[in-house]
Amino acid sequence: MKWATLLFTAEAAQWVANEEWHPQQKARHLADGRYELQVPYADATELVMDILRHGDSVQVSGDKTLAAAIAQRLRSAAAQYA
Repeated sequence: MKWATLLFTAEAAQWVANEEWHPQQKARHLADGRYELQVPYADATELVMDILRHGDSVQVSGDKTLAAAIAQRLRSAAAQYA
């Protein structure tokens, strides 16, 4: 099992802090107002969809493979509106 670290903007923090992504999640509010959420995952498919719904309010930290998957999906989505 892998762990994803997600950094949410201060604006999104108020909403995300009330959500349960996984029973074993770890979370903390950062000094600058952002919200750090760590969630375990085995298959990234569902996690990618959950991350994408937060758009530019979230950044994947540390997991280059997961971050690349998110970036590719965002590029693909943006291309549909070009």
